[in-house]
Amino acid sequence: MRNSLERRALSVFIAGCFALTGGASSVAQNLTKAPIAADQYGGFNFTVPSNNIECIYTPAGGTPTYKPPKNEAELSCDRAQPTYLHFGLGAHGPAVMIENPGEQPCCSDAPVLAYGGTWKQTPFTCSSEQAGLTCKRDDGHGFFISRAKANTF
Repeated sequence: MRNSLERRALSVFIAGCFALTGGASSVAQNLTKAPIAADQYGGFNFTVPSNNIECIYTPAGGTPTYKPPKNEAELSCDRAQPTYLHFGLGAHGPAVMIENPGEQPCCSDAPVLAYGGTWKQTPFTCSSEQAGLTCKRDDGHGFFISRAKANTF
């Protein structure tokens, strides 16, 4: 009898926790939809929920450890699986995809851009969906990344 009372008390406790938080899935969803903050140099770093893609935005002028070409803003993203790919998008010109670039730093514990979420830092916008990540510049140049496919446009 004591075991059934303990189980009942535990189930009431868990139900109460879910009622207070709105359920486990909404708690996780709310946490992942938090805004992605800039670092001390104005850069951003984020991953997608699958943790298979990570992006780094470097502002114009760069940081103490990295200066983008022509000191213009730059967005770069890496896909870890099924093969490693690196994507780069500068302030001008087409997006670039590099297969197996050698250095493979993906993926960290950076903030998550939730599915359905959008990150924007002029001139770049990234949209995270279950189908993949689309990043583009205001003029339309960009790239799409998923496990199944990857391309620049």
